[in-house]
Amino acid sequence: MPPDPDSRQLCPTRENVCAVVVTYFPEGDLLSRLQRLRPQVAQVVVVDNGTTGEAANSLQAAESELRITLIRNGCNLGIATALNQGAQWAAEQGYQWILTLDQDTESDPTMVESLTSVYRSCEFAEKVAVVGPNFRQAFNNKPFYEFAEVGERSYRELKTVITSGSLTSLRAFQVIGGFREDFFIDCVDLEYCLRARAHGFRVIITSQPLMRHSIGNASEHNLGWRKTAASNYPPIRHYFITRNTLILSREYILREPAWILSMLWIRTKALLLTILFESELQPKIHFCALGFLDGIRNRTGRLLRD
Repeated sequence: MPPDPDSRQLCPTRENVCAVVVTYFPEGDLLSRLQRLRPQVAQVVVVDNGTTGEAANSLQAAESELRITLIRNGCNLGIATALNQGAQWAAEQGYQWILTLDQDTESDPTMVESLTSVYRSCEFAEKVAVVGPNFRQAFNNKPFYEFAEVGERSYRELKTVITSGSLTSLRAFQVIGGFREDFFIDCVDLEYCLRARAHGFRVIITSQPLMRHSIGNASEHNLGWRKTAASNYPPIRHYFITRNTLILSREYILREPAWILSMLWIRTKALLLTILFESELQPKIHFCALGFLDGIRNRTGRLLRD
């Protein structure tokens, strides 16, 4: 049952958290991932972006077996629109927090409990808009953030966290505004976090990994002096990554200069790794160039759906 809509509880609990899972032709055993998540929250709403065929049958099975709420879109509206749909549904039901998840993320059985505990331990909890999770990388099972290995502090403050696995305050969501729909997919999480900070909110992340997650379809490679990973995104994603990175950089370079410069350096290294190690190089470079042109022109009207 959803919580009393008149409740003013600020701290997340199982009873006031609704999970929002965005799907698009999900692969693998989605049902088992949802089964692991279902006991941790009061409700799960799956927002599907136009899945058809056998994959759509798995969504139908999850809806009936786990008694989740399924919102079906007729086409791929993008992750930002889907997240906003899920957040709106949760807010209308009286929930105060949403846990946003990608379709392939494998959550730990105590994920929500751990996120809640971290929130409670934060000395500036009333200012926290997002509690993000550290995570184990799917290709090597190592923590994405190395601070999981040192210290006893349960969280760190960061400027941005990824969408998947993040506990997001719907009270803050109403102030900040929804996820940026014209970004469609990439940088949606980064832009939301930076906008939250611009509104005076803060973003924290758990020190310990709470889920298994993949950035793209990552593969490990040896550079000689160290190992590194290439993301192996499909060509179309390079358009959105490039375009949205440039737009985000223009909008926040004065407010968050160090973070923007660091992100641009990370994106440059990622492009070099794409050139060195990935296949389908010609279309990827083509979409990078197209995204660069649209990013420079601040053009977001062109929606290229994967």
